[in-house]
Amino acid sequence: MIVEFLDAPMYEPKGGKSTMSPHKPETWPRLFEQRLNAGDLDAVMALYEPEARFVARSGETIVGHDEIRKVLASMIAVETRLYSRVVNEVIVGDIALLYTDFEATTLDGSRKTIEVRYLAVEVLRRQPDGTWKLIVGDPNGRERDD
Repeated sequence: MIVEFLDAPMYEPKGGKSTMSPHKPETWPRLFEQRLNAGDLDAVMALYEPEARFVARSGETIVGHDEIRKVLASMIAVETRLYSRVVNEVIVGDIALLYTDFEATTLDGSRKTIEVRYLAVEVLRRQPDGTWKLIVGDPNGRERDD
C-alpha cells in the first residue's frame, strides 16, 4: 500500500514553534520531514514520546529525548533535507508500523552536498489525545547487504 501525502498538514510554525502532531500515523514522516528541513528541533522532538528509541546506523539503540535530540541536531547542522514516502503501514489498535523511504541531501565534512537514502522502519503509538508519536525509529531498518 502506497500512501500519498495529499492530506498531510503543512508545516506552519506559529510564533516560531509548532506542536501539531499527526492524527493519522502515515502523516508522521511528512511532519518530521517538514520540521527537520525547517531546522525546528523543538518541533521535531514534539513528534517523539519521551522514552522513544532510535537505532543508529552502528546498531546502537539511543534512548530518550536528550540523546535523540543530539542525533537530530547533528542532522540539522549538516543541512539535511529529507523527502519522505510511506510505502506500507500496518496498524493494530494503538500501534502503527510504518515502512518509509527517505531520500535526502546533506553536507559532508568538506561541505559538499551528497545524496543519501534511508529505508526506515518506524513504530508509533496513539496518544490519549488521538495523535501519534514515534516510539521506535530505525532509519536503516530495511537496508540490505548487497
